[in-house]
Amino acid sequence: MSFPVLFQILALVLPQVFTDHMVLQQGRAVPVWGEASPKEQIVVSLLPEAGGAAVTSVKVRADRQGAWRVELPAGCADGTTYVLEVKGKKETLRFSDVVYGEVWLCSGQSNMAYEMRRTWQAPPQKGEDLASAELEKPANPKIRVFLSGRPVHEEGATGGSWKVADGESLAPVSAAGYFFIKAVSETLGVPVGLISAAVGGSSIERWMPGGDLGTSMVEPLMPFAVAGFLWYQGENDLAYRNGHYLEDYVTLTSFWRNGFESPDAPFYSVMLCPHTFSDRMHRQSKVTAEALPLFWQTQLRTEQAVPNSAVIFIPDLVDDIEDIHPSYKWEIGRRLARLALVRTYGIAEIGEPIGPRAESLCVEPDPENAGGQRLVVRFSHCGTGLKGRSNSNEPHTIARLKWFEIAGADGIWHPAFADIVGKDEVAVYSQEVPEPRAVRFAWHEVAQPNLFNDAGLPAYPFSMSR
Repeated sequence: MSFPVLFQILALVLPQVFTDHMVLQQGRAVPVWGEASPKEQIVVSLLPEAGGAAVTSVKVRADRQGAWRVELPAGCADGTTYVLEVKGKKETLRFSDVVYGEVWLCSGQSNMAYEMRRTWQAPPQKGEDLASAELEKPANPKIRVFLSGRPVHEEGATGGSWKVADGESLAPVSAAGYFFIKAVSETLGVPVGLISAAVGGSSIERWMPGGDLGTSMVEPLMPFAVAGFLWYQGENDLAYRNGHYLEDYVTLTSFWRNGFESPDAPFYSVMLCPHTFSDRMHRQSKVTAEALPLFWQTQLRTEQAVPNSAVIFIPDLVDDIEDIHPSYKWEIGRRLARLALVRTYGIAEIGEPIGPRAESLCVEPDPENAGGQRLVVRFSHCGTGLKGRSNSNEPHTIARLKWFEIAGADGIWHPAFADIVGKDEVAVYSQEVPEPRAVRFAWHEVAQPNLFNDAGLPAYPFSMSR
């Protein structure tokens, strides 16, 4: 004889981000939360895996709906391996091989989702395929990765768990994200965990409050303690002419910072690579060749709109201008890491974390054109000095700077000559424009300029007038 179920005793449940091998963010209180039976008492303890007394133990009672939360005191990455124990009235959950370190979340669309195994992309045309080489290396317990579960309607929808980095666990992980945490871990000498949550073809709107990806892939992780965020996205928003991308970016960063209870966490982004957006999808594009440089300017404005944010530029990392997915994700990860190591972790001796930025403009007589004038652009973030890079294999070839244009009072742009005339200055001139009023740089979707600083970081696109 059976009886109807009048009530249900809830099992002790934690969010999926709590698993064996997890990394806990050092230097701040770590939230631990979950569900249990209403009013059930929960004890959360952190114990050395080698044995001994609990480092900390916190008690809490679930509310009437069964929800509960505690905060573990701030810890440090001192090499100790822990067991996180969550004990209820009848159940005990234990998570082993838990370490303190740095935790970063990376997100975006296909260029961030671009996997270490690279089975769907051609290898780079220059140098070794470092992503493939990395998959052949032995396990590295200082690097842990977590793949956030995809929404149920996505192909390959699956839950995630923390895993120690090895050839198998790294294969589906974001390549840019992995090389970021690898560089950070090697420099700081501490464990670093990567939470990878990226989906190809996704617009920024889908990651915002109420968006399907924000709801299914990011919100379930909140408020897990993190150090900061990496963002590589925008291709869809450019292609479909999202005119409010800057406002969306501000909303996104606020949503994530508030949800992870890290209001000042760094937010580092990647500017889109040069690509033939105007000819994309068999000439069915809705944008012109100027859409990308305009979008670049929007991405640059995010730095002023969002405190503690910055963007890196990658025009030199493209083999095929028609391929929207640049191959050299290891260099993208390294540039993001350089930014974090200088800006977040304060390691100033690394040098400039970003490429040259145009700061000011002046006019002076053109010594090569009697009666004519030239514009002189002064840059910041030059390090020991601006450099021109040649594509030639000849060691003594002098590089002519590319992708500079100037305009006079008529507003018509002309290709211009450009020379480095000082540690931080470039002179721009053309006999076609004897009285120049404006200068722009890398103002085209296929622009791959060759102006760098001493760290090998490329100059950012700009348009200035006097």
